[in-house]
Amino acid sequence: MSYVPTAMPIDPAHTATVVTSRAIRAGHEQDFEQWVTELNRLARAAPGYRAAIRLGQTAGFQHLLFRFDDRAAVEAWHDDAQVRAHVAIADGFSTSLRQIDVGEGVAFELPSDASASKWKRFVTTWLTVFPILLTISLVIRTTLKDAPLPLQLLPSSLLLTATLQWIILPRLQRYTRFWLLQDGSGRLQT
Repeated sequence: MSYVPTAMPIDPAHTATVVTSRAIRAGHEQDFEQWVTELNRLARAAPGYRAAIRLGQTAGFQHLLFRFDDRAAVEAWHDDAQVRAHVAIADGFSTSLRQIDVGEGVAFELPSDASASKWKRFVTTWLTVFPILLTISLVIRTTLKDAPLPLQLLPSSLLLTATLQWIILPRLQRYTRFWLLQDGSGRLQT
């Protein structure tokens, strides 16, 4: 009878999870798709790789979860020259936040649109709203010049709110998310 060595059982208490959240610059969604396919290939080839999960939050916002045998395997994979070069490619069209935790029950605080910088959100929204409000106000004041102010404000407020809700804010969020969610160091904030 011959002895065949088997792999050491993995201790779930030492299993490491790495979560990388990325806000993708508008227009680079296809670049991200190609990039993440290669990143998954690089992960599968790494010693200690266990699994990968991708969570899409909203357009242009993705979370990549990778499980490895332990923290050392995660760090070895991330420190690999090929992986570092590949991560640098994504840094050209997205901003990221990388988090690692070890154990069976791990918890992460993920970035979201709610974590956007308030002053950045104010500036981008105001710069977008002002010209639209000016245009709507001019049209309403010309059309309803003899109407009392509340009757002039009613269609103005309805038009502005509808335009913001269905046209402006979804586009504004898509095109500015990359910048809105960055902290002072250029990483995503939670």
